[in-house]
Amino acid sequence: MRKIVILCVLYNKKCTSSNTVNTFRNSKYRNSDNVELHIWDNTVNLEIAEFNKLYIYDRNIHYHSSGENKALSIIYNDFINNYRDDYLLILDDDSEVNDKYIYEVIKLLNNDMFCVGVPKIISQIGDMYSPAKFGLVKGKHFKTIHCGFHNNLTAISSGIVINCNKIISKEVSFDENLSLYGIDTDFFVSLNKKQIPTYVLDVSLSHDLSIFNVESVKTKKFRFLNMMKANLYISKKRGWGYYTCFIIYMVLVYMKNINLFINRD
Repeated sequence: MRKIVILCVLYNKKCTSSNTVNTFRNSKYRNSDNVELHIWDNTVNLEIAEFNKLYIYDRNIHYHSSGENKALSIIYNDFINNYRDDYLLILDDDSEVNDKYIYEVIKLLNNDMFCVGVPKIISQIGDMYSPAKFGLVKGKHFKTIHCGFHNNLTAISSGIVINCNKIISKEVSFDENLSLYGIDTDFFVSLNKKQIPTYVLDVSLSHDLSIFNVESVKTKKFRFLNMMKANLYISKKRGWGYYTCFIIYMVLVYMKNINLFINRD
């Protein structure tokens, strides 16, 4: 029987500090024969990595590590190929594995058209952040969206569920030239190019998004530059029209955020 393989990537964090791990342990699906939690440990701190390895003892929680900080795009592709007969559900380490969410995923598996599904993601400011509609240079956010199949959507990777067999047969994968930022956007660009609809699940998940958090200038600058670099690469893949528009947009955004580059704090 095909399984739901939940993938959670940790980086220099103990399992005991991961909301994803903790809520899975409290889920009624913890002892299910068809639902497994797989932890990929990107931790480079040897003490934390050893703690995590010894902490995993449940039959439905599996530990993986290569001993290095591996690109998320490579990890996701490896899991899709290694579990090609199953369904891959990707979660951040601070997600909530609630029973309604898993139940809605299980219901979706019976739909023959299903290739990729996403939940509604509610940010810490109370607005629906994902999924969104693709725009010329950035996504356009919905106030709400009905469950079912939709075209021309983009979404964050946390919460996405993938029918591995179908994704492989459609020759869609995560772009391994991207390691962190833009991975999810590029994946949905590929889906839309092949006219593969995305199914929006009838469930909402609360998610703490870094874009709305108070961060140091150094962190904001790092995030900003890497997001711009990733989106420039993606826009070029979409076509020269998108690429040209994004360059203009990027200049305007740089000007708007000029304080990031003149502030030395």
